[in-house]
Amino acid sequence: MPSRIVERYKRILNGEQKRFSPYEFEDAQYRKQKVQLVLRYAIEQVKKWTPEQARKELSIKDVKELKLHLVREYIDPPIEAKPEDVYYMVEFAYPYLPRMSEKQKVLWVYQEVLAGVRRHFPPLYFQSVKGEERAKICFDFMCRELMKLQDLRQLPRIFGKTEQAYSLLRKYKLKILVDTLYFSPFDMITDMYPELADPDLWNEA
Repeated sequence: MPSRIVERYKRILNGEQKRFSPYEFEDAQYRKQKVQLVLRYAIEQVKKWTPEQARKELSIKDVKELKLHLVREYIDPPIEAKPEDVYYMVEFAYPYLPRMSEKQKVLWVYQEVLAGVRRHFPPLYFQSVKGEERAKICFDFMCRELMKLQDLRQLPRIFGKTEQAYSLLRKYKLKILVDTLYFSPFDMITDMYPELADPDLWNEA
């Protein structure tokens, strides 16, 4: 029964056993519930945290001390998570906790890249249809918030010169978009903003 998992987890915390049985999480039907029970016990009974506190406070050090690495392997980290991030374990335990929107997650990742907290974007971050959506969110933020462009019709003039375009993309850490997703800055901009595909706009560049 899933409820017995907490007793076994207490024995692990007390040092009476080293780990869970290899068969403990074998049954996919109960796996999620068992992992949630372990996490909730650690958060509520051991740390005495609320779910909201846990999401803010839980660290990789806590995970090791609470032996939660024994269940971490059963939780798929989101693509945004860095190796040391463990907030998603709390979100797994409490599915009802409010989550960041997709746009907020993308901007969180991009701002960490800009700040040097991350050396680069997560692998395959701009692949697939979802990747194209992430690319547009980042590029839009770059134009509106970092370059302070009032009118996107300025883009052909700015990005019409290849050298200048690549220089700006490097400066704002988005050259990866052209390296992995698009053939050129022109291709990227006209795909993201079809209304800018008018050749006359680019001829003026």
